[in-house]
Amino acid sequence: MRLFKKATATLAILILQLNVLYAVGKSEIKTDRLTCEYMVNPLGIEVVKPRLSWTILSSIRNQKQTAYEVVVSDNIKDIKRMKGNIWQTGKVSSSESVHVAYDGNPLKAFTRYYWRVKVYGKNGSSDWTEFQWFETAMLKASDWQGKWIGDGSQQFAKDEDFYKNDPMPLLRKAINAEKKIVSARLYISGLGYYEAFVNGKKVGDHVLDPGCTSYGKQVLYSVYDITPHMKKGLNAFGVMLGNGWYNLLPLRFWGGLNMRNFLVSGRPCVKAMISLQYVDGSTSVVHTDESWQTTSGPIIRNSIFLGEHYDARKEKVHWNTINANTSDWKNAVEVEGPKGTLSPQMQLPIRVTKIIHPISVNEIKPGVFIFDKGQNFAGVARFRVKGSAGTQVKVRYGEDVYADGSLNVMTAVAGQIKGGNGGPGAPQIAWQEDSYILKGTEWRNGRPGLPFMGSGLLRYLGGQANRG
Repeated sequence: MRLFKKATATLAILILQLNVLYAVGKSEIKTDRLTCEYMVNPLGIEVVKPRLSWTILSSIRNQKQTAYEVVVSDNIKDIKRMKGNIWQTGKVSSSESVHVAYDGNPLKAFTRYYWRVKVYGKNGSSDWTEFQWFETAMLKASDWQGKWIGDGSQQFAKDEDFYKNDPMPLLRKAINAEKKIVSARLYISGLGYYEAFVNGKKVGDHVLDPGCTSYGKQVLYSVYDITPHMKKGLNAFGVMLGNGWYNLLPLRFWGGLNMRNFLVSGRPCVKAMISLQYVDGSTSVVHTDESWQTTSGPIIRNSIFLGEHYDARKEKVHWNTINANTSDWKNAVEVEGPKGTLSPQMQLPIRVTKIIHPISVNEIKPGVFIFDKGQNFAGVARFRVKGSAGTQVKVRYGEDVYADGSLNVMTAVAGQIKGGNGGPGAPQIAWQEDSYILKGTEWRNGRPGLPFMGSGLLRYLGGQANRG
């Protein structure tokens, strides 16, 4: 028996040794999750010496990186051959795998670069990684083309006027691409919030863009690959603007604090630049200026604190397509815009992540329904309605109900404005309320390119998170 145990132990050690040798023979170490400036394949960066990072994986214990190689190329042909025509480090003895700063030839604006990594362990090296890429945007202020533009409407002089209907602007531009497009990029910042469209389809999946900053110091812009949306011939580009954090109401929070006295503010405006590359290698740029057209849209009032009011009777059919009727549109106006430096938005965007259905629906009295979502969340309401033109549907939000089952709106009041202490023109109670006025025609998407209508996206431009 003792001899059998000894033989078994010897066999186990031999198998273990063979497994280790097999693992070492394959590759004791490999790389994973390559990032540039904390992002995987960032579409627009402005860093002239971007920082490259990667993680290390091994099936063997007590392994570490002892050296690395990085190659960077401006073309796929070279990077596939593990050749870096822009930067080639050679073998660098280092365990560093985080924030390895690019130190090759000067990067050019609006250019895609490809890169790969090879790492070395104690007893060998990894295979070269699959190539990743990063793309530069504006590397200096002069790379920007375009002006801040708006509809030319004047800011209100009296606080009470901010609470009246104030239709948000739509802006559009027809773009004629005379040659086949191989690459198209959109660089855009719309304040306070915006939604962008190309040929009737919403660009990207971001919501509540751009991220809130101190607009006197920094303004964020996003970069989108709009190549799939563009075509040879006539294209239409459209922007819908909202107030967001840039054009706040003069509410007196807690009865005294008016944020407009502390934050940079202005009328809704947009600055954008569309860069096109054609199949023959030529390029062109279309940017915001006075040649763009503008009109008022169906969002007649919106606030990040009080909600959004949408009048479907004022919708502009096909406004963001080449089939738009622009007879009542006017030219956009150049505006001063914020003074902050334009910077690419590097943080992950806010996105729709899931649909939450009500766990119960109760009609507490004729025409008044309580929808219990079962949880608190940041989101938007989605519903379908049918009725005659002019019929208004109101949606209010709260975190609880009263004993009689009615909604306790006092649980979602903005700024504790509950007794007429919100300042001139402010509501007695600053509850969250959206409204939707029907146009009385066949049901259709109220926001082109989005999967639901009307109040379904009421807080995307108003910005306030609904609470179920």
